[in-house]
Amino acid sequence: MNPKQTVRVLVFGATGTGKTSLCNVLSGRSRPTDGGAKGVTAKTHLYAAFEANGQKIQLVDTAGLHESSSGTVPADRALLQIVDLLKNAKAGFNLLVHVARVGRITKDQEEDYKFFVEKLTQGKIPVLLVLTSCENEVPMQSWVDKNRASFDPFNYEELVATCFAAGGPIETHFAPLRAESKEAVQQAILQHALHTPFKLYGVGTGLTLANVLSRVWNEFVDWSGLPKNYRLKVNESAYQLMKRMGIPEEVARLAVKHLPDLVEEVAGRIPFPGSGKIGRKLVEKILQKVLPKKTEGT
Repeated sequence: MNPKQTVRVLVFGATGTGKTSLCNVLSGRSRPTDGGAKGVTAKTHLYAAFEANGQKIQLVDTAGLHESSSGTVPADRALLQIVDLLKNAKAGFNLLVHVARVGRITKDQEEDYKFFVEKLTQGKIPVLLVLTSCENEVPMQSWVDKNRASFDPFNYEELVATCFAAGGPIETHFAPLRAESKEAVQQAILQHALHTPFKLYGVGTGLTLANVLSRVWNEFVDWSGLPKNYRLKVNESAYQLMKRMGIPEEVARLAVKHLPDLVEEVAGRIPFPGSGKIGRKLVEKILQKVLPKKTEGT
C-alpha cells in the first residue's frame, strides 16, 4: 500500500447495525448515533481522512436504504441518496465494509450485499463483513469461528467480530473491546484494500456519472420493489425523471447542484479548450431559470 495515497472505504449496512459508531471509533470523530426507530444517517457522509499504521484512510458512511415503514426509503429520498452516494464515489473505492449485527443472516443483510457489492460496484471491490454487538462472546471472534460456514455464499474477504457500544453502567467492559475492535478492523482494511481505488466512472473507465446513475437507479427500483414507471427511460435525464416522478422541489433543486457536473464531464470530451466549463455554466443558467426560485425562509 502506498502511504501517500488515501485508502477510500465505503461503509454500508442496514439502519441500526452500528455503521456510524464504527466510523466514529475508527476515525476519532463523534457524529451523532441513535438507537431509536429512525436512523441518523439520512445521506452519505464523507469523513475526514485519518491515519492508521502510517496509512491514510477515508470512510464514506452511507444511509440505510431500507429505512421506512414500507421497507424502503421513499422514492424521492432514495434518488437523493443514490445521487449523493455516486457524487462521493468520484474518486473510487479501495474497499467495501458491510456492517451487520451478530446473529442470523437477515433479508436486509442479503439485499444490502446484493445492491452494494453486486449491483453498485459489480463485484470489482473486495468486501469485509464487520459483525457488531459481539461483546457477549469470549473471545469476540469465537462466534465467527463457529458460524463461518453460514457465510460461504458471500464473497467476504474476512469476517471481523466487534463491539462499538459505549456508555452506560458497563462502559468499563465496552472500552477495551472497542479498542480491540478498532485495531482488528483497521488491520483488516489495510490487509484487504485494493492498492489503487476502483473507479465506478470517470477517466479511464469509459463510463460517465450519467451512465452509472442510470444503471444504479434502475437496479435500485427493481431491488426495492418500487413501481416500474420510476425506472429511468432511454435518453431520459435524471432531471426529467425527477420532474416525471413529481418529487418535491427540494430534490429537483438538487439537479441545479449536480447536473452541471454531468454536463461538464461529457462536454469536456469535445476537442476544444474549456468546453466542459462552458457546458457547465450554460446548464447552470438554464436550470436556474426553469426551477422556481426559492422563497424567503424555505
